[in-house]
Amino acid sequence: MNTSAILLFLIAMFTEEFLEALIKCPKVVIDAPLEMKHGRSGFLKKSFVLKSLDGQYSFSGFINQNLTFSENFSIGLVYNPKEEKGTIMLLRCNGAHGGTIHHPHHASCHIHTSTAEGINNGVKSEARIELTTEYLTIEEAIQYYVKRINVNSIDGQKYFPPPSGQIDLFS
Repeated sequence: MNTSAILLFLIAMFTEEFLEALIKCPKVVIDAPLEMKHGRSGFLKKSFVLKSLDGQYSFSGFINQNLTFSENFSIGLVYNPKEEKGTIMLLRCNGAHGGTIHHPHHASCHIHTSTAEGINNGVKSEARIELTTEYLTIEEAIQYYVKRINVNSIDGQKYFPPPSGQIDLFS
């Protein structure tokens, strides 16, 4: 194996530590979220662009909410690697959107995170599922998300303010 093939192999491999570092690195908003717009089949959608504070990493984010069932929402963080084509879904904070026999976690609020194994094997990356009590509503989930992904506090207040009447104890 030549040196460039080894280097390419090393660049393409992800680790759990690197994925967690991507989620937790300080971020700033570079393309502000606009008002919620009608998206796919009965959902409102808001999207935005972030970068790491050091400028090394690029991300996109989204907030989707069902128009009929407000508890059916998803808030995500997507990594846009510079050295590779495509994107990697790092994190999705979902509301309760109806459990089934095959997907019982859908009956509760839950968080999907990527696994290094999934990314490195080219399968759906955000396969790790954790039930959560960190939020119940989309408003609470947005506040959880902003803190979890480490959005700069000024941008957090500007673009994702706590619902009226709530005090942000962490800013």
